[in-house]
Amino acid sequence: MIQPKHFLWRVEGGVGVITLNRPERKNPLTFESYAELRDLFLQLKKETDIKVVVFTGAGGNFCSGGDVHEIIGPLTRMQMPQLLEFTRMTGDLIKAMRHCPQPVISSVDGVCAGAGALIALFSDLRYAAPSAKVAFLFVRVGLAGCDMGACAMLPRVIGQGRAAELLYTGRSMSAEEGLAWASSTALPIRCCRRRSRQRPSSLPGRPSRTR
Repeated sequence: MIQPKHFLWRVEGGVGVITLNRPERKNPLTFESYAELRDLFLQLKKETDIKVVVFTGAGGNFCSGGDVHEIIGPLTRMQMPQLLEFTRMTGDLIKAMRHCPQPVISSVDGVCAGAGALIALFSDLRYAAPSAKVAFLFVRVGLAGCDMGACAMLPRVIGQGRAAELLYTGRSMSAEEGLAWASSTALPIRCCRRRSRQRPSSLPGRPSRTR
C-alpha cells in the first residue's frame, strides 16, 4: 500500500480508515490529495485483507471541497489542457471509489461541501451527525453542477426534483433533510464515528458489489 502524505491512512481489523487531516481549513482537498486518494482506491483492488473503507475528516468537519488557495485559485489561471487534466483526475477518483471492491462508508459531520459532498455521495453508506451540512456548491464558484458526476448520481439517491434544487442553488442540505430524503442515516454526533466503525463488522466477509 502507498503511504499517503496528504491525509491519514490506517488499517484496523480489516477496516481501512481515511482521515482528511487539515482541520484548521475544514479539511480541503489539494491536487496532491486528489491524486493520492485516487491511487489508494486503485490499490485497494489488490488488498484482500481490507474488507471495508471508512472515510472521515478531522476536527469536526468532513471536507470543505477543493482548497480555495491551492486549487480554485490556480484553476482560474490554467489553460484548457491543464483544466482537462484536473477534471479527469477528479473523475478518476470517483471511478476508483466505485470500482473499489470494498464497501465505502462516509462518516460525515460539520462541513461537507463541493468535492467532499461528492466523496460522500459516491460512498456506499453515509452516516451523518446532526451538525452535517452537505452542499453541492459548484454553481457558487462558477462551475457546472455536473462536476465529478453529481448530476448523474444525486438524482438516483434523492430524486430528480430535490437534486435539481440542490445543484441549481448550491444551498446546504441539513442532516435532517438527508435522513428524510434517504440520502444518509442521521446519528448523534458522538455515535456517528462509532457507528461507521462498527458497521463494517456486520458486513459479511468480502461482499461483491453491483455497480
